[in-house]
Amino acid sequence: GLARTGRSVVVATHDVEFAARVADRVVILGDGSVIADGPAAEILVSSPTFAPQVAKILGPRPWLTVDQVATALRSPVRTKDGAGV
Repeated sequence: GLARTGRSVVVATHDVEFAARVADRVVILGDGSVIADGPAAEILVSSPTFAPQVAKILGPRPWLTVDQVATALRSPVRTKDGAGV
């Protein structure tokens, strides 16, 4: 990604799902002031107002996007004793 090349892109959007898919860092503005700033995974679940639909429906899981849920569902499930299911 861009981060590895030392480059950044600034995107202004109201689409929280898009931000969850593409952003490493999110800055939330309200009335012209910064009200939240930090890693996307932390900021987007810090308030139901900011959270993507996936996080609202499946919270408190660590998933923000549909792609993250799909990957988790394809992963093998392990029991407490470490056995695969």
